[in-house]
Amino acid sequence: MQYLTILDIIIITIYMIFTMGIGFYFLGRQKTTKDYFIASRRIPGWAMGLGLVAALVSNITFLAFPGMAFAGDWTQFTNSFMALFVMFPIAFVIIPFYRNTISTSLYEYLEKRFGYGIRAYGAIAFILYYIARLGVIFFALALGISTMIGCNIYLLIILLGIVTIVYTWAGGIEGVTWTDVFQGILLILGGILCLVIALFGTHESAFEILKNACHQHKFGLGEVSFNLKRDTILVMVLYGLFQHAHNFGTDQCMIQRYLTAKTTRQAIVGGFISGIACVPVWGLFFFVGTALWGYYKFSGDTLPTEILQKSDRVFPHFIMTQLPTGVRGLILVALLSSAMSTLSAGLNSIATVFTGDIFNHFNPRATEKFKLMNGRISVFIAGSLSLALALWLVTRSENILVIYYSTLSIVGGGILGLFLLAFLTKRANIHGATIGIVACLLVVSWASLTQNGIINMGKLNYGLHPYLIGFFGHLTIFTIGYGASIIFPVKAAN
Repeated sequence: MQYLTILDIIIITIYMIFTMGIGFYFLGRQKTTKDYFIASRRIPGWAMGLGLVAALVSNITFLAFPGMAFAGDWTQFTNSFMALFVMFPIAFVIIPFYRNTISTSLYEYLEKRFGYGIRAYGAIAFILYYIARLGVIFFALALGISTMIGCNIYLLIILLGIVTIVYTWAGGIEGVTWTDVFQGILLILGGILCLVIALFGTHESAFEILKNACHQHKFGLGEVSFNLKRDTILVMVLYGLFQHAHNFGTDQCMIQRYLTAKTTRQAIVGGFISGIACVPVWGLFFFVGTALWGYYKFSGDTLPTEILQKSDRVFPHFIMTQLPTGVRGLILVALLSSAMSTLSAGLNSIATVFTGDIFNHFNPRATEKFKLMNGRISVFIAGSLSLALALWLVTRSENILVIYYSTLSIVGGGILGLFLLAFLTKRANIHGATIGIVACLLVVSWASLTQNGIINMGKLNYGLHPYLIGFFGHLTIFTIGYGASIIFPVKAAN
C-alpha cells in the first residue's frame, strides 16, 4: 500500500479550493433561473464543447478503459467512432431545433407533441436515472481512491460529495461549465503524462513495445461477424450509433449545454468539438492500457496476483507505485476531475428538469426568486440522495449491484426512441406514445432481468449481447408507438 506525501496532499487541496472558488466566483451572477440553468446563453462555443468532453469522460472511463486494453484489446473502443457519425445530423439539425423550440428542458418538446403526462414521465425517469448514476460515480470514485491510498471510503464519499455539491449549488451551469473546462484540461494532460511515463519507462523503445502489441493483437477492434451475442464489430457499431445518438441528442445534460452557447452557430461549433474531441480522449485511455501492458511486459516489474485478477486496478496500482511524488498528486487530481465534471453537470441538470418540468407546472405563479431558490435546493437534495446511494452501495454485495444495474437500464431506457417518435413522425400521438412506453418498459425489463439471472424464464431468457438491450428498447418504443398511433388515432376536437 502506497500513501500520499505532503506534496501530493497539497496539490489535491489546492485543486479542491480552486474548484470551489470557481463556483463561488459565479455565485453573484446567478440572479434568475435562466442564469442558473442556461447561463443566459453567454458561454463561448469552444468552452461549451470542452466542458461537454469533460462531462462525458467520467472516472469510469479513467479507470475502466485502461483495464480493458491491458487485459484484452480495443474492441470496446469501436463504438466510440460512431460519435463522429451522429454529430453531423445532431449539429446541423437537432441543435438548431432545440435552441428554437425549448427554453431549458428536452421534455418541453415532448409536452408539445404528446401532452404533459409524457413530459412528466420523461422528466421523472431522467431524475431517477441520474440520481442513481451519480450515486454509482461517487461510489466508484471513492472506492478507487480509497483502494489506492488506504483512507476511509465513507469519509471520502462525504468529502467529495460536499465539495461537488457546494460548487454546483453556488455557480449554476456557468460555474459548472468553466470548472469543466479546467477539469477537462487536467484530465487530458493527466492521461498524456501517464501514457508517456508508461511508454518510455522501460529499457525497450516505444517502437518495440508498440510492435509487440500489434503482434499480440492488442489493437484489435473486434470480431468481424454477424454474431449478435459476442463483442463483434456489428454489435459495437449498433450500440455506438444508438448510445451516442442518445448521449448527444436526447440527454438533458448535453441539450442543456447546447442552450448555453451565445449563438446557434457557436452551439454547433461546440457540439462538433465535443463529438470529435471525445473520440481521441477515449482512445487516449485505451492507449494508456496498452502502454501499461508493454510496461509490465518489458520493465521487469511484476503485478500482484490480486491486481492481475482485476484489470481495472492495474492503472491505479501503476499510479501509486511508479509515479514520483507530486506527479502522483497531479494524476489523482485528473482522476478527481474526470468524476467531478460528470457529477456537477448531472446535479445541475436534475435541478433544471425538476424545476422546469415539475415544480413550475404545479406552481405557475411562483416568483423568479422562488424558482431560483428551488433550483438551488434541488441541487442539494439530488446530491444528498446520490451520496446516500453511494454510501449504501459500499455495504452491498455484487448481487445487489447486478440488481441495481438492471434497474438502471430499465429506468433509463427508450428516451431516444420516444424523441424520434415525436420528431420524425407526424401521426404519432399520446395514445401511441403511452403504449410505446409501456411496451418498452416490458421489453427492457424482460431483457435486463433475464440476462442478469434475476429472473429465469428458461428458453425465453434474453440471449443476445447486453449492449443491445438499449437498442431494442429504443426500437420498441418507436415501432410500437407509431403502430399504436395509427390504430388509436386522436379524435379532432369539434
